[in-house]
Amino acid sequence: MTAAKPELVSVTLDLDMTWRYASGDPMDRFLNGVAKGRLEALRCPECDTRYLPPRPFCGRCNVAMDEWGPVSDTGTLIAWTVVHLSIIDGRTGEPRPSPYGMGLVQLDGADTTLNHYLDTADPDRLSIGARVKAVWRDELRGAMDDIIHFEVVP
Repeated sequence: MTAAKPELVSVTLDLDMTWRYASGDPMDRFLNGVAKGRLEALRCPECDTRYLPPRPFCGRCNVAMDEWGPVSDTGTLIAWTVVHLSIIDGRTGEPRPSPYGMGLVQLDGADTTLNHYLDTADPDRLSIGARVKAVWRDELRGAMDDIIHFEVVP
């Protein structure tokens, strides 16, 4: 005797979910700098690791960090992919055109990476180790999307 297969039901839902959360002192300082077109990282006093985005404690040493240092808006592409699935852009509420690039960027002056959008007008230019530069929004407001994307530079 075989068990009857359950009937599959499809339900369409529209969800409107908004979150508000405190970013903490390190991220507040970081985003205030972004509003001025400045990037800074926190440095661990024990192992000298420079964290961007900043965090209050070193992930390796578990010690508090309070020494800030400047970080360039140029860096190296550590990993990347081209995404062919369109998503809703959190900033505009509109679908993000696909394909688009995502990459891990290690900015000069930081030891950690940022996961950010990449300019994929010419995906053949994307490669691990490529030099990239941030493309900034004209009107900065102190948010991670003040950097529109990173583009490959010669």
